[in-house]
Amino acid sequence: MKINEIKNYFNARCDEMISLSERGDPWVFLCGSTMIDYLTKMTLGKSSRENYIKFIEEYFGEVNVLYKDFTYQNGSKDLPLQMYVTLRCGIVHSFSLIPDDTGISNNGRPRSILLAHEMKGHSHFATFKNSELDSVIFTAEQFAKDIKETIHIIFQKATTKKSLENQITEHVNNFPPIAGKNWIPSSI
Repeated sequence: MKINEIKNYFNARCDEMISLSERGDPWVFLCGSTMIDYLTKMTLGKSSRENYIKFIEEYFGEVNVLYKDFTYQNGSKDLPLQMYVTLRCGIVHSFSLIPDDTGISNNGRPRSILLAHEMKGHSHFATFKNSELDSVIFTAEQFAKDIKETIHIIFQKATTKKSLENQITEHVNNFPPIAGKNWIPSSI
């Protein structure tokens, strides 16, 4: 599969997520979290804890510096780690926002990320703190748009960095992403 086909595929999936988010659909968080895990593998070779954190800092950090520099009320500046524990290990692997024992032992905090919608009056990167929680709010609408902008950055970098383009095409050809009936790769 060619790099432009891959880019078009991911842009189309992002447009679908954005549409879901604007309807108040919670599935955008599962779709987006799964896509981030795939994008990590696609750009860095595998989705280890270190690579996932690196991916968030490098790519999402370009979209919005708060993805790498957000500070919780307790002073922790570890949103990329909390995204790994909550989005990848929690939502994708456990269908939950609560880290398992491994996540907790790796400094994961329960509900360090809360999921919401702008249509319900919430703001992306707003803080929420009470006696039990010290959280950041992610809104579905902005989260989906940030994933699309991250994809734009990935493919922009791939135009000038041949090793990244090769990494992307090799990964996608070896592990094709899920596809609906309207998308069939040219290599089939």
